[in-house]
Amino acid sequence: MERTPPPADRLCLRATFDRVPAEAALWAPPDASLDELRDAVRRAVEAVLSERQRAIVEWHFFEGISQGEIARRLGVSQQVVQKSIYGVTRRGRPVGGSLRRLREALTAPPGSTDR
Repeated sequence: MERTPPPADRLCLRATFDRVPAEAALWAPPDASLDELRDAVRRAVEAVLSERQRAIVEWHFFEGISQGEIARRLGVSQQVVQKSIYGVTRRGRPVGGSLRRLREALTAPPGSTDR
């Protein structure tokens, strides 16, 4: 089966995910190269996400696969995939969410235990 290219907005999202600016308060020093920033994101994906969250994030952001297609692959609803990526708010507190966990991992300095 031939795979169709992702929509233009998905390509833009993937492109910007790989081009995080140094001033984005990542753990990397301000003069970090694009490759160093990309490696930091990949390491965070591997270190802080569960196997299922990692698969969803990689499929959605790195491969451009839609939430609906990911849901079909996993045998769950699209809403489950969305909540896995973005989390939900319960009683005023954020719960779950791969992006929240990645953001916390990437903004904490190396060796920090504040998560």
